[in-house]
Amino acid sequence: MVCKREGFVRGGDTGFIACDHYNRYREDVALMKALGLKAYRLSMMWPRLIPDGVGQANEAGLEFYDRLIDCLLSSGIEPWVTLFHWDYPVSLYNRGGWLNDDSSDWFADYTRLVVDRYSDRVSHWITVNEPHCFIGQGHRLGIHAPGLRLPLKDVNHAWHNALLAHGKYVKIIRESAKTPPLIGAAPVFNSYIPATRTDPDIKAARQQLFSVTDKTTSHATWWMDPVFRGYYPEDGLELFGADGPPVKSGDMEIIHQPLDFMGYNLYESAKTRVGAGGDAEVLDYPTDYPRTDFNWPVTPESLYWTSKFLYERYGKPIVVTENGLACHDWPGLDGGV
Repeated sequence: MVCKREGFVRGGDTGFIACDHYNRYREDVALMKALGLKAYRLSMMWPRLIPDGVGQANEAGLEFYDRLIDCLLSSGIEPWVTLFHWDYPVSLYNRGGWLNDDSSDWFADYTRLVVDRYSDRVSHWITVNEPHCFIGQGHRLGIHAPGLRLPLKDVNHAWHNALLAHGKYVKIIRESAKTPPLIGAAPVFNSYIPATRTDPDIKAARQQLFSVTDKTTSHATWWMDPVFRGYYPEDGLELFGADGPPVKSGDMEIIHQPLDFMGYNLYESAKTRVGAGGDAEVLDYPTDYPRTDFNWPVTPESLYWTSKFLYERYGKPIVVTENGLACHDWPGLDGGV
């Protein structure tokens, strides 16, 4: 595992125990109920359910999610199941992982297992979480698992296979779900807010959100256009050139499956604002701008603008699948935070 590499993670920490949700899920669900939550987005672990990625399922892993889903439902909390949240079977990684053109079929077999087991109780489905992180930052920058720094051509090859996996997941759920499904995905990408509420600045921010401006996977349209429109954006294909995705006949039809909602994760507005100034101009936030403990600018308005721009372009209901704030908190004298 990438987190085991000496010096890779501060303090040598790993995620093996973390919040120990596996053993403490009943306490966690009780806290959710006390908070009045009506939905809980949970992520299933592919290696927990099929340790080798394909073949024999692990009944103990399957039973854990049975217990968790039943506990949620009995507490009046709707489970929203994410099928892939970065947990990749090592045996399949050793066979090429997302670079192997069989990877979307491996994922489809895993999907069939999950849908057959849980779709009698689960109706809300999310295909993959943040492909920019597990592909862009995991295969290009090497800062997320699997910690690789591959050529752009290979990065886009892995990206395309992840898109195919998404499409096959959607198709399987549509065909096999035991209860009527609601399906979306949870990508993350650079978002932008207008520097002012003037029409030129709003237009510039919208244009920036829907442009591929560099050779990364951090742009909204690099995921959204194939999924919702059935093609990669022209500016991205032109920019990547020969390093673009290896699209084969029929691929885009697989990727372009009908979705019920548009999910996206957002924590900040890309550390930038956009002003018109003739041409679109990306503006840095000033040094005294409010920031989180991660040094990310506090930009709640980005939820409004990103949702507005996405709905205008794609016309799907919006679900913010992740959002939050990293703070360095400590208990006060009264014991509260």
